[in-house]
This record gives sequence, structure tokens and C-alpha cells, in this order.
Amino acid sequence: MVSIGLMMRGYLSSLNLLLVSRISALIILVIFITAGLSIIGYQMGFNTGMTVTFFPMVIIAWTIERMSILWEEEGAHEVAIQGAGSLFVAICAYLLMSTPLAGHLTFNFPELHFAVLGLILLMGQYTGYKLSELKRFTPMRVYD
Repeated sequence: MVSIGLMMRGYLSSLNLLLVSRISALIILVIFITAGLSIIGYQMGFNTGMTVTFFPMVIIAWTIERMSILWEEEGAHEVAIQGAGSLFVAICAYLLMSTPLAGHLTFNFPELHFAVLGLILLMGQYTGYKLSELKRFTPMRVYD
């Protein structure tokens, strides 16, 4: 779906649309892509594609937009790496959220969402060292 959207986004770029118009057109195209894939899936015997809501379509449209910008700035290799990373994180999040314990905690204790929000805000503000930088700066280590 994202690959088809990236091709269509390339066409929209040639039209020199403003951001809101481009995203709106992209959302409409994602709706058509989703409908087409749902019909094809239904013909093949899969009924799950028929229950897609509007919110994931907006997320997919923004993903296509960001990947298109990344493609223009960094190239196809970086898009593939970040797309694979995003897919991996999405799969892990889905598996975690589909556990019975996660369902129990989120529906019976909605205040835990504030704790998750706090963790997200803390992670977003962190500007210190990353684990990858320990390896990067290993040659500068002083040996006694």
C-alpha cells in the first residue's frame, strides 16, 4: 500500500500542490487503494480488509508523505531502511498490544495511559548519549 502511495505521491509532486491539498489528495488516494485491496482480498476470501477505519488511512497518508520527502533528501536506500524499521516496530507494538494482559491493563486502568505519556515525553526530551555512541567513541577511551 505504501509503495503504491509513493508512486502516486511522485505524481502529486509534479503538480506543485500546497501541503494541505497534497495530503488531502493523498488521503483520498489511500482510501481508493484500501478499497481496491479490500475488494481483491474479499474476492480471495479475506474479510479483515473490509473493516479498515479512517484513522489508519490518515497515518498511512502521512507515512507516504514523510517517506516521499525522505526519498528526495536521502534516497531509496534510506527509505527502505526506515520503512523496514517502522514495520518492525509496528509488528512488535501489535504483538505487545494484542496480549491479554495489555488489554486488561488499558481497559481497566485507563490512568496508566498518563504513565505511558510521561515515558514518551521523557524519551522525546532525552538528548544524552545513545548506546550506539558507546561503540562510536570506544577509540577515544583512555587505557591505564
